[in-house]
Amino acid sequence: MNETRTLAAWAAGLKLPVVPDNVKEHARRFILDNFGCQIAGATLSWSQAYYNVMRRTRSGTHSTVAYFGDKLSPDDAAFINSAFNHANETDDTHLKSPTHPGGIAVPAALAMAEYAQADGARLLAAVVAAYEIQIRIAWACSPFLIYRGHHPPVGVGPFGAAVAGAMLLDFDAGKTLNALAIAGSHSAGLIEYTKTGGSVKRIHSAIPAAAGVRAALFAEAGITGPQSILEGEKGFCKVFAGDYDLNRLTDGLGSHYHLLDNALKPYSCCHLIHAAFDALDNVRDREPLAAEQVRQITVYTNSEPILSHIGSIIEPGDILGAQFSLPFSMAMRLHHGGRGVRGGNGFWDYPHVNVKDPRLVATARKVKCAVAKDAEWASVDKGTGIEIETTDGRRIREIVAYSKGLPENPMSADEVREKFRSLVDPILPPGRPQQIIEAVDNIEKIKNIDDLARLLVVPPAKRIKAVA
Repeated sequence: MNETRTLAAWAAGLKLPVVPDNVKEHARRFILDNFGCQIAGATLSWSQAYYNVMRRTRSGTHSTVAYFGDKLSPDDAAFINSAFNHANETDDTHLKSPTHPGGIAVPAALAMAEYAQADGARLLAAVVAAYEIQIRIAWACSPFLIYRGHHPPVGVGPFGAAVAGAMLLDFDAGKTLNALAIAGSHSAGLIEYTKTGGSVKRIHSAIPAAAGVRAALFAEAGITGPQSILEGEKGFCKVFAGDYDLNRLTDGLGSHYHLLDNALKPYSCCHLIHAAFDALDNVRDREPLAAEQVRQITVYTNSEPILSHIGSIIEPGDILGAQFSLPFSMAMRLHHGGRGVRGGNGFWDYPHVNVKDPRLVATARKVKCAVAKDAEWASVDKGTGIEIETTDGRRIREIVAYSKGLPENPMSADEVREKFRSLVDPILPPGRPQQIIEAVDNIEKIKNIDDLARLLVVPPAKRIKAVA
């Protein structure tokens, strides 16, 4: 027992010099990727709806809103930047948990770094800790958290954001423990949107980001909470997951960083769909294949719950439905004809797709999903396979064990920058993307975090009309 206390003590004592170089390098890539998601995500109509509510009803002067440049209180800035970050299913994923740590860790840490007037080195350390805490809690409850209908980022995210705030406010272990304890009372999130849609999922990282920041601010003010919030009889793991492994919370803490298992998303849809895209790309690298040549595609996945998560929707009613529909997303890729980051399932593709396009709907109906009976893909961190039957009688089979972006098939530094540029080049002034890349590459040397935050603001003349 005492797992919550152990995690709090570790976070309170974490200093950047003890963090391995490869962990810091991964964290920098994740920060860059999430900055790109924030800047591009602010252009979406649902993001701007949330932004307009916050602008009308909130105030503050501490922390910067990406894209627009307003100043809000740190919890409100964390909320809106996180909403931008997660706005279009482009932010990173820890697939084996599964959760989306970056869309919570990065906005919360940046907002609190501005509030605390911290430097770049402290920001980077806080991001590392926020990732680690979220992933460990989600992993301890995996796969039962999501199987019971909880969306892991909303459940575990408050803890990560609280730890980021605690580190940037320089809490000791006791105050950090209270920040975690308070964060637990904010845990929430249901995945009914995968069945019947709705746009509230767009703030499933914003809710925990703001909650965790508030938890840290409340702990700073002396509010306390239950110190066994994770492992207790009425604690998070038992109440939310039911079945869990508390050893995963602390095993290898300080030596094994689960952040290294985190994945970047080259495509703007549910990560469980990505391996099918890569398999299709591989097929079309070998031989031409147009949508009109396809009689049927069977996509083999690894479990009934995953099949339910991405295979339930054939004809989506909205963009979010399209992003959680394997059949429709595969139809988009087939008709686009491209590959990789620019293969038809990117950030700018989904907001402009017509979900009622008869060609796409007809092709989506040809895509079937099934559980592989030979257990070829037995765990959630493995890939998938496709079998294509063509109109001229060919049968083409392709297996992708790990989709692009997973740690077993990682995006290179250049590929991460390519994705970042694909997100921001349409809206940032010339030269600004490179400035942000260089700032993140040298984040430990930044003394005034406001200089970094200002780079994420788009000049009014470059702002575009809300898309989607």
